[in-house]
Amino acid sequence: MLDNHSQTDRQSQIAQSYDAHFNHLREVYDRALDNHRFESLIVYSGAIKKQFQDDIQYPFFVNLQFKAIVPLCDAPESWVIWKPSEKPLLLLFQPDDFWHETPELPSTFWSSYFKIIPLREKEDAQKYFGNTKHCAFLGESNESINSWDLGQHNHEAFIAELNWYRSYKTQYEKCCVAEANHITVQGHAAAREAFYSGASELEIALAFQQACQQPEEQLAFASIIGINEHAGILHYSGRDINRIAGDKRRSFLIDAGATYNGYAADTCRTYAYRDDGLFAEMISALDAAQQAIIKGLKAGTQYIDNHALAMRQLATLLKDFGIVNLEPDSVVELDIIKYFMPHNVSHFLGLQVHDVGGNQADICGTLIDSNEPKHKMRRAIEANHILTVEPGIYFIDTLLKSLAQSEHRNVIGWDRIEQLKPYGGMRIEDNILITKDGPVNVTRYAFNELSAKSNTRKIV
Repeated sequence: MLDNHSQTDRQSQIAQSYDAHFNHLREVYDRALDNHRFESLIVYSGAIKKQFQDDIQYPFFVNLQFKAIVPLCDAPESWVIWKPSEKPLLLLFQPDDFWHETPELPSTFWSSYFKIIPLREKEDAQKYFGNTKHCAFLGESNESINSWDLGQHNHEAFIAELNWYRSYKTQYEKCCVAEANHITVQGHAAAREAFYSGASELEIALAFQQACQQPEEQLAFASIIGINEHAGILHYSGRDINRIAGDKRRSFLIDAGATYNGYAADTCRTYAYRDDGLFAEMISALDAAQQAIIKGLKAGTQYIDNHALAMRQLATLLKDFGIVNLEPDSVVELDIIKYFMPHNVSHFLGLQVHDVGGNQADICGTLIDSNEPKHKMRRAIEANHILTVEPGIYFIDTLLKSLAQSEHRNVIGWDRIEQLKPYGGMRIEDNILITKDGPVNVTRYAFNELSAKSNTRKIV
């Protein structure tokens, strides 16, 4: 998967792997239709929405069930019609519209696998649907198609079966995630240099986007760009336009990812403005802990066991730096760790940043833990899974206030916490492919390759 180094070689590998990927889709979708007694499948790409009482459009985000079949992310009001053993139809909406750009008929490595039909009017799609009595429909309905006969909408058991198989990535999908990582690390390198050059959060976000060469709606998610205390806001969405002087510049957290053919990268790094000092030492310790966590992700292990080991790694870090004055096992058993690490260590990655199937016990959609969302990780780790590993340590006022009011307040190094609070927090995240021979760090591979080519500052 990671043998070819040039962008041309990598993209050639992606094209060459598509045939096997499409044959895999054929097997999965044909079987799912048969299992649930459907004769055909209709998938809607979605509609462009307008702001309330306005004619300004929201950015278009394609239905993930559409891009799961066809790697086309900017084709609103389009359709895929899938029937067992037949070449699927791609109905591509191409209206006569001088106000907006319309998608062109694709001519690329995957085009020949579909019968592509241009649509001039939305309503023309209906004549291709055929008899929908035993048809499954996947997508979001809206006023323009509410009255259409589309079959059974979003059948849960049918979707659960598709989700189960989506958690096992084909070679094509692995290559797409790897390419998204190659694009992402270019953005991360530009963002890091912007931070050390004194840029504002907004300027850093733009530097990331410029280096990735992707418009904001094409990125995997809205980039998290946090300087100083903002690094402790887990999903910080601000874009402070003010530059912070060097003597007040302490820390920088970036959680950001690009996409490729609809597949996401999700990568986080944290930097100290000064290379020495307590916070910089903690980042190095967190990096070592993260690498130890990744080594434990082997096919056949249980995620929940790996998560427990990860919590002990972080508890050891807290003790080593005088943040908690207890043995690591006690920090975990007393659940003190949650005040410093309040999120999961991993989630599946693919067509979605938080990809599906992580809490699924079987093909039927039974949840391993009914109290957790479907995308939360609870599964056994298996070959061909791709997941993130993102441990963090944070100093968040809301959580620290609760800790100060708890029975554990006397075992906390409050002086050390006050010293670290202005830095906000830290998180390091890589994207990991599970193979039968062990975990492969797709993100580090891309970072190391970029560093070797450009002699950029070494990235943890």
